[in-house]
Amino acid sequence: MSGTAPEPLRRTAFCAAGHAGPELLDAGSALVRLHEAGELRLIDEGREPGAELPRRWRVSWGRGTGEVRAALVAAPGSGDAHAFWVYAEAARPWSLRDQVSPVQKLGLLAARPRDPRGAYSLTEQNPLVELDDVDFLVHTFDEGVRDSPVLVYNDDFARPLPPELLRFRNATRGLCGLLPADDSVRDRVDALLPPARRIPARAARLYLPPWWVDHEPDPVLPRDRFHRAGEWRKLVDAVLRASSWRAGGAIRTTGDAWQALLFDPMHDRRVTADTRGGALRWLPAADDGGARVLRDRLSAAAGQEDAARDQADSAARALDERSAAAERARRRERRSADSRRRLAELVGRLRGERDEAEALLRRGSVPAAWRAAHDAELESALYAEELDAAEDRLLLARRRVAALRRTTGAGKGAGSFDAGPSDAGQPESDPSDAGTADGELGGPGRAVAAADAGPAVNRFADLLDAAHRALPALRFGPQVDPSELDGHHRSAQWLRRTWNVLVLLDSYARERATAIDHARPDLRGFAHFVRAHGGARGISPTLIASGETELVVNTPRYRNARTFPVPVEVDPSGHAFFAAHVKIERSGGVAPRLHYYDDTRGRSASVHIGHLGPHLPSPETN
Repeated sequence: MSGTAPEPLRRTAFCAAGHAGPELLDAGSALVRLHEAGELRLIDEGREPGAELPRRWRVSWGRGTGEVRAALVAAPGSGDAHAFWVYAEAARPWSLRDQVSPVQKLGLLAARPRDPRGAYSLTEQNPLVELDDVDFLVHTFDEGVRDSPVLVYNDDFARPLPPELLRFRNATRGLCGLLPADDSVRDRVDALLPPARRIPARAARLYLPPWWVDHEPDPVLPRDRFHRAGEWRKLVDAVLRASSWRAGGAIRTTGDAWQALLFDPMHDRRVTADTRGGALRWLPAADDGGARVLRDRLSAAAGQEDAARDQADSAARALDERSAAAERARRRERRSADSRRRLAELVGRLRGERDEAEALLRRGSVPAAWRAAHDAELESALYAEELDAAEDRLLLARRRVAALRRTTGAGKGAGSFDAGPSDAGQPESDPSDAGTADGELGGPGRAVAAADAGPAVNRFADLLDAAHRALPALRFGPQVDPSELDGHHRSAQWLRRTWNVLVLLDSYARERATAIDHARPDLRGFAHFVRAHGGARGISPTLIASGETELVVNTPRYRNARTFPVPVEVDPSGHAFFAAHVKIERSGGVAPRLHYYDDTRGRSASVHIGHLGPHLPSPETN
């Protein structure tokens, strides 16, 4: 079989072979004690005639799906290194989490299994910590002076052992060495080893026996995968394969030898009459004729009877509880059926009422009115861009009039807004853009008329400076930076419209903060104010959006882009969501927006400006 990869074991099979001390010779007594204690059932024992070893014991434990049948064979070895073989067959696949290794179940840990060549324990940890001499480890990891698998792991020893590593330890106890190595030992050992045999940092490596490396490489498990039970299962399977297929090493056993050791007759002597819990024939005890053992057994039987009676009572109570639960479920089902019936009747009645209402609507004028309103809305959107173009032509005409007035010596309009270079190439004021007088706006529009003079600027930074000075009811956040709107071919129009919007916001804030009549229709919101007074500034109420779409409000990315700092007097958190905004331009690549927060009825009695610049991220812009 040398050089041929072994077939994988069935998931229900367990094989192990190893070496142990002279305590292995007393395995029969240990099994009798476990049998007497009820830990397992000793079925038979056998040996070859004329020899003390090898000996074989066949046992079982568990019931139902947890039943396991196993065989243990012990054979003489050189010195005090005696060999053992274990084969176990379970009714269900072996699990790292809920089954103990058969090596441990059969009491072999008392025989202190160890590697016959490396001298390290196969039952306890062999810590490689703060060692002065590490030369012997070179023989273990590189020169093949070992016969069993060994798991070496390097980690921060201040941390607790991972739970899956402990389960690996339980599943392979007696088959595989466990060597934790600190950083100093790992560094010094790695300096003596070739790269392919070195101990990895912050990882676990299963060093398989040298005679096994032709079949598979050493598995390596990084620390960040220590929590994966499936990875440890692979390591356990590798240990079991290397332990059960001994074509090399000190124990050389082939499949035929396994068959002979485990299943061939060996003058077996029956120990129990029934492996499934019937009448048992116990081995004779070495004490006073077995009387004490019999008394103990009778006491245990009485205890078992009491336990069985308690289990029966518990089962009866559980049955009563389940019957009551089933009756409650049946009542809920009946109530649910009644509810479904009533709901079906209600749905039928509502559908009839809906059909009647739809018939009435079709006979009335409401659908026609709704279609007319919808057509008007579409027509308004259709002419929005034409309105912007007309405003641009009006601005150009005003500049030309101003240039003609300057040429003919006409006086300049005081306080006019300079929206950009004129046809003559110089900045010009626009007296016709000055707005209307107090009388044109009426009583509520006094603040609008008072601020109708625009500053002569051609950059948005200058526009903000002018607003700080002239519009006291507005507060600009420190993050407001409209510089991205400069240098565009429509920057002049944006400057003019932005100033008019800011004037209206300032007028609205002062009017609303000082109004005695809070029921005034034009003070119910900025959109209402613009609908009443925006014509004086050329601002349409269709440019005002009092909020954002539900998608923007509920999407963190879009909502965060519209959340800006505010004074704690406005919001204790120091931030607020600026949903309301003004469309400086309805569409286009930049589509400037001015986002504001209305606190005119709050403690600041102001309108807070959070953003003036290109359109913020939204489903449409993205």
